[in-house]
Amino acid sequence: MFKISAETKQHKTEDPKKIATALQTVFKEKVQERKVGDETYLFIESNKYSSLDNLHELFRQQRILDVARKTLRKGTVENSTVFYINKQVAFVKKINFCDEEGESPLGPIRIVIEYEDIEKLIDWLTPFTRYGYEEKLVRKFP
Repeated sequence: MFKISAETKQHKTEDPKKIATALQTVFKEKVQERKVGDETYLFIESNKYSSLDNLHELFRQQRILDVARKTLRKGTVENSTVFYINKQVAFVKKINFCDEEGESPLGPIRIVIEYEDIEKLIDWLTPFTRYGYEEKLVRKFP
């Protein structure tokens, strides 16, 4: 089983189109809306492996494989990993990891990736680096 999701709360002062842009920085999928009481959440969900392609590329463009690997491994619970990125930074097509609350004034984007062999997925998405070069542990995913 494979599943990805990215979700963030929409504050009343925020433009939903800008939030959608931030979410689609991570996963190029359709943005959906969910109401919980008076609060609105925008989210993306997918079961397609290709949904990871953009995140895979961003980690390499920004040269943040080591910190991404550490963050994904730290957030691993059973067959999933959970991490947070700054919503405002994602709007400008960048990845900046943050805590669940506090570091991102408008709240973070919560990302969950589920896969039966989460360690293999992390090794493919964020391989070890040595002297600035990838040490591929997993050549092909899935």
